[in-house]
Amino acid sequence: MLSYRHGYHAGNFADVFKHFLLIYLLKELKKNKPFTFIDPFAAAGSYHIKDKFMMKNKEYLNGIDKILNTKTFNPLINEYLKLVKRVNKNENIKSIEIYPGSCLFSTLELDKEDKIYLSELHNNEFELLKKNFIDDKRVVCEKKDAYASLSKVISSYEGSRLVLIDPSYEIKNEYEKVLKLINHNHRQFSDVCFMIWYPVLQNEKHIIFENKMKDLNIKNLTHIKIDLKNSLMRMQGTGFFIINSPQNMAENVENSLNEIFQVLKETDEGSRILINQS
Repeated sequence: MLSYRHGYHAGNFADVFKHFLLIYLLKELKKNKPFTFIDPFAAAGSYHIKDKFMMKNKEYLNGIDKILNTKTFNPLINEYLKLVKRVNKNENIKSIEIYPGSCLFSTLELDKEDKIYLSELHNNEFELLKKNFIDDKRVVCEKKDAYASLSKVISSYEGSRLVLIDPSYEIKNEYEKVLKLINHNHRQFSDVCFMIWYPVLQNEKHIIFENKMKDLNIKNLTHIKIDLKNSLMRMQGTGFFIINSPQNMAENVENSLNEIFQVLKETDEGSRILINQS
């Protein structure tokens, strides 16, 4: 797991969907103060395309670059693109130089009185994370194991809280670890919003994960699943479970997600998007 670097995948199709949804949640949930964003799998937080990790597979070309080069009048999509352009200091960019991670998106979207907690276990990623956010007074950075420390972190903050769960899923039992993490923390903090990302892979382990998540019988659970059948990548899609999402979230984001989906899908065969809020 500690050899994993998110830079390999920064700005790819899964990041586009994840960060679009994250920005929507941040915008809605920060209305209730005090507000804290908790990212316990933070990685480096910012990624440059000239970095060797992003250059290796150039996954951003089939993600953020496609969205940047598509004209849209959708206000939610344009809010996401506005933040990407702000990081790149160019309102007319067609190809990024820097792609922001979830941490950086949160610093751009949140207000000066909001709080941001970031943790990362990978030594090199953590050093970059500290460097990237050292001047932001809202941000606390710690080198922590999320699976061991999340409960204590959540209890350290009051008010409205959004927790992003997006580990690498590179270790064999990561799906099970995420299930245990969610089951424990949701029951302990039933008012907290959790956004859980997971990859859709060819080995179909994600299907077991989806079923077990649903078997937890969590109230106010939104499930979004995107099958792209991308022949060039091991990841064939991406999915999200959102616990305690804002009212009518599924309805509010459906058109935007479908528009992004139409731009990013390679083929109609096997590609689909499913949105369900219970």
